[in-house]
Amino acid sequence: MSDEHTKQLIRKMFEKQDELNIHTNGPEWRFNKNLKWHRAIWTETAELIDYTNWKWWKQQDSDLKEIEMETIDIWHFGLSDMLSKADKNSCIEDVFLAFKNRFESPIRFGFAEIQDCAETFAYWTLRDHKFHLEPFIDLCSVLNMNIEQIYKLYMGKNILNRFRQDHGYKQKAYQKIWNGHEDNYYLMNFLEETNIIEPVFDEIIYCSLEKTYKEMCLKE
Repeated sequence: MSDEHTKQLIRKMFEKQDELNIHTNGPEWRFNKNLKWHRAIWTETAELIDYTNWKWWKQQDSDLKEIEMETIDIWHFGLSDMLSKADKNSCIEDVFLAFKNRFESPIRFGFAEIQDCAETFAYWTLRDHKFHLEPFIDLCSVLNMNIEQIYKLYMGKNILNRFRQDHGYKQKAYQKIWNGHEDNYYLMNFLEETNIIEPVFDEIIYCSLEKTYKEMCLKE
């Protein structure tokens, strides 16, 4: 993948995050001091660790797909935090250089390594009340999530977040559990079955969510 193509993917994610934040919090969202991005980031990181089967006092199932999706949830808030502190072009360049210079495939993979990276990332987030790109990339590296994988998962989750808002998520009218499974479960299935074909990728995923939501939730 060329550098220019990589930058295009990164730019699209920043643009989509800006659109979602405007849709959710209004056009002046960057200046809203009540939006505590760091708090959302460390909370999502704790949820990620919960999927690594760390609790010795009860039986748990490890779930790599859920860990990946929690990583993408963190990325949403990380993009937002970066955009609230710098202009879009600077953010794009920072992310491009960080992934290019720091990302490595993991020497070994295990839930202990994921836990260590997640806790280091949470530490820096809580210490400085901001998103830190370098420890986040370390987490992506141990999960072997490159920028293309992050892009596809991000775009899917961005669509789901917009779908939730369109169906009353903020007003508590939205049903997150569809026939016994969280909506993330269906999103992951749709993403596995769908190639990224611009510009209709958004529409395909959104329509798939709409159809399934109506079939499984609104008829209950």
